[in-house]
Amino acid sequence: MAKNRACHNFLLLITSFCLLSACSPRSDKQQPVDDFSASFSFYNLNKTGPNNFILTDRLDSLSQQREASIPSATFNREFILKGRSFFQLNYKTNQFVRYDLSERNTLAAWDSISLGKIGDVEHFIWKENTDTLMLFTVLRDQGSIGFMHIIDTKSMTLLQQQKLPLPKSISAGYDQLNIGVVNYDHEKLWVGYSYSKYLADGDYTTSDSMYFSTINMQTLSLKSTHSDARSTYPGGINTVQSYAAKNENGDLYFMSCPGIALGNKLDAPTAIFRKKKGDDALDPNYMINISQQIGNHAYGFWYLGNQQAIIRSEQKDKYTDFSNHHSTYQFEYYLVDLDNGTLHKLALPLDKGTRKENVIVDGDMVYFAIDDKDDNHAVWSYSIKSKKIQKTLTLSKSVDFIVRMDRIK
Repeated sequence: MAKNRACHNFLLLITSFCLLSACSPRSDKQQPVDDFSASFSFYNLNKTGPNNFILTDRLDSLSQQREASIPSATFNREFILKGRSFFQLNYKTNQFVRYDLSERNTLAAWDSISLGKIGDVEHFIWKENTDTLMLFTVLRDQGSIGFMHIIDTKSMTLLQQQKLPLPKSISAGYDQLNIGVVNYDHEKLWVGYSYSKYLADGDYTTSDSMYFSTINMQTLSLKSTHSDARSTYPGGINTVQSYAAKNENGDLYFMSCPGIALGNKLDAPTAIFRKKKGDDALDPNYMINISQQIGNHAYGFWYLGNQQAIIRSEQKDKYTDFSNHHSTYQFEYYLVDLDNGTLHKLALPLDKGTRKENVIVDGDMVYFAIDDKDDNHAVWSYSIKSKKIQKTLTLSKSVDFIVRMDRIK
């Protein structure tokens, strides 16, 4: 596995959530019973004992909640959620596994398919709001090859598996491909990526430009490639955290992530870019330079609707280096106006944890799962209309990190 992937995951290794014992899919194929109307789930890394899920029917109360145990497998926080099914690549076996919430409130392996040796999962999208999953991976030990896998997740059938016609390298030494943002529209696949190179053990940096290729899905031929030197590392690994979204008009917005936890090219700005619907190149007149406004890098982008978004930023004066980046209470949340580029800091407690999927938009309310300096592991709400911020619920003190808060649709 690539060293930059190892750096990405280092922040949470202290809680040992990535390496548990092996598990195989259920053999009876009996559909799990849905006996609890949970609407949301928390994935918690605990101070002692195994990591777990907390299931709840609402985010402003824990009046109904249940705990779901983690399967004894190489299950980790990098998963894809649809309905009550969790999809994840088992890196030890190269099996793509579907887990379902069972009648015993455990996450049981339901079915799996073999994808072969395909490297690291970098990105996923659902094809046209169906159960067809498009999964993008990079195999780095054979020259950094990008792959696309199209999977029917209902029947767990591999429909298509192809190499992507992306360059193996752009310049000397920068030979580690990072796929960070993908868009699919009318048989046209648009991929945003960058390249990294190793500097030393556990250290790397990223090329000074972003690259965007348009691929014909019928022929898998490369139609065009554009570069943009305004920033680097477009998007990020979205099985861990969100970095892109479409607005109501179908325009795609995404954040570049050159900070220490992803691109590790600190002189490049974290910024928000736009690809207008139907275009292959970025809008050359659009860029919200986040680093210029707040003096820091950011990770995480969540669209609220009506040209508003949330970003989650670090504070470089509070951490020493990557070794304590995840454990420092430093992360702030900003409301971004995507039309005029203004940022407004929300009056929320400082958070810890380098990269977390911990923001949910539910109508007028935006919910944040925050681990604060007083060892509170709580959900806070922000009303888009009234601007009111308040704490809505608190989890157990046994929690160390709430690394995910997901909607179970």
